[in-house]
Amino acid sequence: MFRSAVHAFNMACDHFIETKDSSSWPASLRVKAVVNAPGIFEMTWSFSGPDGRATWQWVTVTDDHGDQLPAVRWRRLGNHNIFREP
Repeated sequence: MFRSAVHAFNMACDHFIETKDSSSWPASLRVKAVVNAPGIFEMTWSFSGPDGRATWQWVTVTDDHGDQLPAVRWRRLGNHNIFREP
């Protein structure tokens, strides 16, 4: 289920990077900031059967040409318990 969600997430990330439009996140992924964890975001792709959630953050990486690019660092995958230490 995560791999299916990541496909939509990656497309939305590309759109967000180009436009900085926070409405580019599909409603089905429920992307939002984690409360009391600055710079950390959450994505929920399933509330049941099984509960599916992830936390992530934006980072900057340097490519082979020295260009700095935005990237996603996945922090935790699992159920609602990942929010104890996002």
